[in-house]
Amino acid sequence: MIKAIIYFLFLSQALGIYSDADVFYCYEDLTDDELSEKIKMQPLDQYIFLIVSPLAFMCTMFITYSFLKYPNTRKMPGDIVFFISLSDAILCIHWFVTACYYTVYGESPLSSGPFCQTNSMFSIFAGTGEVSYNVVFCIYIRLTLKNQFKVIPKLPIILHSLAWTAMISIPIIAKFTHNNGLSIFGTCSFKYHPGFPLAGIMLVLFYTLISLYTIWYFNKAIPDDEKYKEIRETFGKYYYRYIKGSCLIWTSQAISFTLAGFNCSYFHKGILLIFITIGNSAKLCTPVVLSILRYNEPTIKDQVKRLWRKVWRRDNVQSELCKHIKYQLVHDDSNFYDTIHQNLKFDQVNTIIFGIRSVCKKDTSSETSVCEFDQIYLVRRQTDSRYCNDSILSNDITRLKSDYNLTTDDFLEEIIYGIDSKGTNNEKSLDLKLLPSTMTVYSPTIFHKIREKDAKMINHFKSFDLIANQDQIKQFKGPDGGKGGAFFFFTHDNKLIIKTLSDQELMVIRKNLIPYFFHLSENETAISPIYGIYKLFRQNVYSINVVVMRNAMQIPSMYRIRTYDIKGSEHSRQVLKKNVKYNDAELRKITLKDIDFQNLEQQLHIPQQYRERLRVCLVHDAQFFSKIKLMDYSLLIIKMDWYTYSQNNHHIKEEDIPNYFSSDLQCIHSINATENGIYYHIAIIDYLQEWNAQKIIEKHTKKAIHVNIALDTSAQNPDDYSKRFIEKVAYVII
Repeated sequence: MIKAIIYFLFLSQALGIYSDADVFYCYEDLTDDELSEKIKMQPLDQYIFLIVSPLAFMCTMFITYSFLKYPNTRKMPGDIVFFISLSDAILCIHWFVTACYYTVYGESPLSSGPFCQTNSMFSIFAGTGEVSYNVVFCIYIRLTLKNQFKVIPKLPIILHSLAWTAMISIPIIAKFTHNNGLSIFGTCSFKYHPGFPLAGIMLVLFYTLISLYTIWYFNKAIPDDEKYKEIRETFGKYYYRYIKGSCLIWTSQAISFTLAGFNCSYFHKGILLIFITIGNSAKLCTPVVLSILRYNEPTIKDQVKRLWRKVWRRDNVQSELCKHIKYQLVHDDSNFYDTIHQNLKFDQVNTIIFGIRSVCKKDTSSETSVCEFDQIYLVRRQTDSRYCNDSILSNDITRLKSDYNLTTDDFLEEIIYGIDSKGTNNEKSLDLKLLPSTMTVYSPTIFHKIREKDAKMINHFKSFDLIANQDQIKQFKGPDGGKGGAFFFFTHDNKLIIKTLSDQELMVIRKNLIPYFFHLSENETAISPIYGIYKLFRQNVYSINVVVMRNAMQIPSMYRIRTYDIKGSEHSRQVLKKNVKYNDAELRKITLKDIDFQNLEQQLHIPQQYRERLRVCLVHDAQFFSKIKLMDYSLLIIKMDWYTYSQNNHHIKEEDIPNYFSSDLQCIHSINATENGIYYHIAIIDYLQEWNAQKIIEKHTKKAIHVNIALDTSAQNPDDYSKRFIEKVAYVII
């Protein structure tokens, strides 16, 4: 490459292609007419633009057309590649039109003229789009690999908004600061000024660093074993080439821009104008070379092959890529990155379930083979004094010791286990995969006692049987936790739920664990109990907090009739649209809210002896949450069809139903004459939200938007929330 440039330097000097007279002085205060005379596109550059631009345009449009033709390529990150190609296509048009202008008029356009001003805006817009979407692609890979168990709300909108904000704002800023116009390359884009050469180099350096970091993170996140070998090689082969190609081209442009700028400012040598030609050639290489590399992009490779074969009237064939990817668990409309994410999710769920089951093995009296858990080992035990609750009274500490044989250290205890990827004999027979990681078990002694309380109805060891849960794992699609985007996994026997926790929620339960333990142990409560809290950690990749809770349904969701999430508020607490009729099948799938309950149910149709007990129970629970400063909890009411369930499972009798629950208040039969065999499943959920700045802002923002100071928003301080919950839920709905 360097030899070719040196040879071309001598050849151009011998032929007199470039002369000192063609160099202009950047610091001269020139008029538009003088600038147009001074800056000229060399004939060689014109021919390169006229010949290569259409070819480059065809390369980019072929990929663009494949995206328009095949809908599954429009999902992220396919849409990112689409916008990169579209930006390149606009640049090709810009270069071709510029070359045509020189050919027709034989002179440079006026920098402030309508042609150059319009052309420069398109050039800056498309150039910014190319850089922005390459960076967005790196961000997408990083975020999706890190957040396997959490939906980032509106991620595509956020990433596209970032790119388009840059694409729109930068041309506008350039326009209003008078920095767009005729450049030293003879094209209409950014005007040259002394700070630009270094800016180009910094931009290339930034892109190179973020790209190399993406490759490093991908290799860290994807396990280095036989199962993921093809995935790693496919991504590495494509992305290494793409990074190498784009960095070489952009570095060539940056160096050419820098040398051309210094020549304009200091050297004034005609021979150095060759770097303008090199820079223009590098620009044209961008859509050509990168488009060729994009043909191997795993997301669109199959579609591009199909399109080529249709062009040449040959039969479609399936891409070889997915044939070699082991454990292809996704449907045909999934792209390469969907395959990666889905496989990682399955393996992470397997790892979490295995870790929880190994921790819970002491909950059962059945004999457990030692080798069944030979790939989990103790790393260390520790206590975390950060969560020490200073408000705990001395007589509470005494009561812990005398009544429960516990100390405050038991509430702060953490046990850290290591999990390797050997797999047990059973796992190997199913060819399951555990991810090398560490699992932290928080307050194991405390949650063991809470599990013991419900041991007659729930066997955690059996519920988390890894083999028995494989059907649920394979059906698992991803996070589905409402607007919070939490991950939910239901065990095969419908007894338990695994749910992700935020770091904030983890902090809340840990610092309030002593009063929480007392309340659950000494009161009749509707609170859905927590049976364990864990953190799965993979170094330099991610950490996931999960909590195990009782599943309020206890039987398959197909027997669910209605689900209500009740808070006691009326603002934005209606799901069903007015004047729209919903059938039973649609209502089964929707989580309804307060106003929907009022319209459909009015109140719970339960026997009077349960009504008063449940009311007292809810009052005490609300007062407890007010005491420890929590709010935003909900009363979950699920109407379940036990009659149909018992008909389909003849071994189930009505007198067996209480065995599924630790309290008869958790499942109460309906006394409505039209609801034979219908039971209300009741639990308080989502109770780990503190009254913080975010909730305060949410409350006052909604009031301001609706111009109503008395608006009954869902977010209220803990005392007001408790009072409203008691008045509008405990004394109205119940």
